[in-house]
Amino acid sequence: MNTNHSEVVFDLAEDGAPNILLVGIGGCGCGCSAVEVMAQTAILDKVKQAAVNTDQRELNLTQAPVQVSIGEVLTRGLGAGSMPHVGEQSARESTEALQNMIAGFDLVITVSGGGGGTGTGATPVLLEICEQQNIPTLAFVVRPFAFEGRRRIILADTLIERCRQSAGATFVLENAKLQQALGDNVKLNDALDAANHYINELITGLLALIDSEAVARIDFAHFLSALAGRGMGHGAVIEADSYDGILEKLTDFPLLQGPPHIRRMQDNTHVILHIWAPDSFTLSDYAGISEELHERLSDNLDLSSGFSVWGKPSFKVVLFVNRLSG
Repeated sequence: MNTNHSEVVFDLAEDGAPNILLVGIGGCGCGCSAVEVMAQTAILDKVKQAAVNTDQRELNLTQAPVQVSIGEVLTRGLGAGSMPHVGEQSARESTEALQNMIAGFDLVITVSGGGGGTGTGATPVLLEICEQQNIPTLAFVVRPFAFEGRRRIILADTLIERCRQSAGATFVLENAKLQQALGDNVKLNDALDAANHYINELITGLLALIDSEAVARIDFAHFLSALAGRGMGHGAVIEADSYDGILEKLTDFPLLQGPPHIRRMQDNTHVILHIWAPDSFTLSDYAGISEELHERLSDNLDLSSGFSVWGKPSFKVVLFVNRLSG
């Protein structure tokens, strides 16, 4: 996996660009930690970043320009102790601060790790507040590795279900599938670092769909429509040295091999993707990727795509699958 995220082509227009807030919630290798990685990349200039935490010490270490400490009365800034109910109560205690944080934004994207206290408990509250303010939301949830224990996995699944009740779409990053992609011999620190960089690639690719400098893009209203409906989805960053390689990997990538399985898509599934390709990329090539997805996955996919040229001979596709209920 290539995590050299600094080379991604991404450039939203300054005038008329949607106002987007990216919020990391909690810590423990996810949430604020993922946003910390993004704060060191070009994405910092494209969206507003915020960190929300009950742990004041962790919050002080973040580079996010907006920092919101929640539950100061309840937790005294010492964290939620891996107890989701403390994270939830802390968010409700700090409702006004969270309302002020999201005011004026056209889209709020949350990033949190499932299984801990702050991320698991506070994320649904923030999504509820956004819904009350009629602000569209997307939720990214990191599901724990199996070795982190059954309790954390159960709590993460509870968070995912609660996010689905409020977020426009909830995207799950399966750490187990990431481990499969990286291999069993990867070092723990490298795996956690890769997870944070992978979230950065996913969100950067997601926002590239509305990139004004892209050769082909979708408008913001279409973007929100494709990622609405309280769906459940997965995302993937897929790279290959050739056009044929991309076609082959699109339906075989490990991170897409979990529920909802990409091969079982029905009519209520939206797929959006952004392609980075060399300037030799042709209209026939562009059409071929769409045709291949329809042929292998479903003839009735609702597929939206964007395309950017970059100065490399290789290809990259960032793919999102949003499966609606019913």
